[in-house]
Amino acid sequence: MKDARGFIVFWLLNSLVFYFAPFILVGLVVTGNVRLTSFMASIISGFLLTLADAFTQPALTHLNIKLKDEWQWTLIYLFINVIGIWVIARYADLTGVGIANAWMVVLLGIIVSCTQWASWKFVADGKKFT
Repeated sequence: MKDARGFIVFWLLNSLVFYFAPFILVGLVVTGNVRLTSFMASIISGFLLTLADAFTQPALTHLNIKLKDEWQWTLIYLFINVIGIWVIARYADLTGVGIANAWMVVLLGIIVSCTQWASWKFVADGKKFT
């Protein structure tokens, strides 16, 4: 992400997905614990996932991996989002996000990737934030 606007949009979208996931996937996703409210858990987890997304493009550049097509970027970000959500759920005591099983991690990764793709298309007028 080259600008702060993209980072903030991703952070907001990721946090919204984490905040509303327990209402949609009742009993399969939980936000909040003894230490963190649901709102704070969503903000922290959204920030951590956005941080992982922000380091994706520089890491690929450093490794000399060149992606040309939009679908390749989408698959890379889907992979990063799924792995990031899995790590966030593994540290549920610190992040406040608990996920019941691996299929819910994949589903949340798909939802996050779709919202990010929509922000690339509609918010940024077709420009990627990478």
